[in-house]
Amino acid sequence: MPPVSLSVVIPAYNEERRLPALLTALCLDLDRIVEKVGMKFIEAIVVDDGSTDRTAETVGSFDGLPGRLRLIELPANRGKGAAVRAGMLAARGERALMTDADMSTPLGDIVSLAEALDSGYDLAIGSRALPDSRILVHQPLIREQMGKGFNVLLRLATRIPWRDTQCGFKLFRLETTRRLFEAQRVEGFAFDAEICIRAWRLGLRLAEIPVSWSNDPATHVRLGRSSLRMALDIPRIAAVGRGRRGVDIPDTGVVGVGLAGDEESLGA
Repeated sequence: MPPVSLSVVIPAYNEERRLPALLTALCLDLDRIVEKVGMKFIEAIVVDDGSTDRTAETVGSFDGLPGRLRLIELPANRGKGAAVRAGMLAARGERALMTDADMSTPLGDIVSLAEALDSGYDLAIGSRALPDSRILVHQPLIREQMGKGFNVLLRLATRIPWRDTQCGFKLFRLETTRRLFEAQRVEGFAFDAEICIRAWRLGLRLAEIPVSWSNDPATHVRLGRSSLRMALDIPRIAAVGRGRRGVDIPDTGVVGVGLAGDEESLGA
């Protein structure tokens, strides 16, 4: 059986400093990592979300992924969701990994996400909130509490069972999930939650998988502005969930698996 082709989508806003390390890791490590789970890394897509630094030039000057590095430039800063959507709709692989430029989750954790897709799931989301998740470097307390607060509000508004929709490490089977991005409307940080809700509405299967995660103290996220925008997006996301009337999102009761039947900087 031929290997499953893999695209990597990297949303980027003012990431000239952090991108070289990620691109080098993709060049040196990813082929070996994904070969173990029957995948072939065919391309990395960096989506420059209207950066004002040398993000585009950094990608253009990197020579370690010949024929496998693509750059998409958005004409203006629109948000992480807009950048991810552009990358996913352009991806040529059978599967696509979304990863943040700061490598908060190590590339090796793609193995457990790929195993979930091998077992029949359509998308696998990395999670920092499960018992087996490994938080190696915590965020400052106020950021951590605000993130948890967003997830609590989201779960109350939508009844979703997943504990962490916002981790920037997710793997998609594009044959079944590309349509999620075609329908996506939220362009800010809360887009992940919309994607999960749309997956449930379409009867797709979603696995929440524990990953390792380290906070990058150089994050660009604006605490007040980004948090407010995310909070304002919750009613829009809840409305998407209510579109499937008379059906509740199932709580599987299985730890680690859920079933789905700003000028905005992108670093998390």
